[in-house]
Amino acid sequence: MAHNNRKPNMLPYTLKDFQKQFPDDVTCLEWLRNYLYPDGIFCEACEAVTKHHRVKSRPSYSCDHCGHHVHPTAGTIFHKSPTALTTWFYAIYLMAQTRCGISAKQIQRETGVTYKTAWRMFKQIRTMLDDEKAPPLGARVAPVSKWMRCTTAVGARALWAVRWAGISKTRKLLSSEW
Repeated sequence: MAHNNRKPNMLPYTLKDFQKQFPDDVTCLEWLRNYLYPDGIFCEACEAVTKHHRVKSRPSYSCDHCGHHVHPTAGTIFHKSPTALTTWFYAIYLMAQTRCGISAKQIQRETGVTYKTAWRMFKQIRTMLDDEKAPPLGARVAPVSKWMRCTTAVGARALWAVRWAGISKTRKLLSSEW
């Protein structure tokens, strides 16, 4: 009789994998849009799920019928931030991949932003990761001295962190899959 107590073999999620998945801000915004609106974007003006196209001059999508704008970053830790989405995603990746934590100074060194920006990003990401009211996960999570440590592979932690990156609690998440 075979034992099914084994953890599934998960491939490590490396920096190279991260850079391949999120090469630029457009890709990050597209990923965020696909995650928040898996069944399409609901236009409040048209009161229907309509086709939207990306506005090239700003991080938003416009309804093809009425032109109403939808901003996927609204209500998240990325809202009104002049920092590039790729920098945010990379900082989340850095904080999620380390077991013992990372400092704002290390985020500054790794991303090239000012210390003030790095500290703000660090504070918001840490608050988001430490949020006890965060939606349930597919993986077990145990708090370790104010840090969240996932018991699955590093990649799962990084993707979980990006997945729950301060998404507004008022938005209904329609999909439990990534």
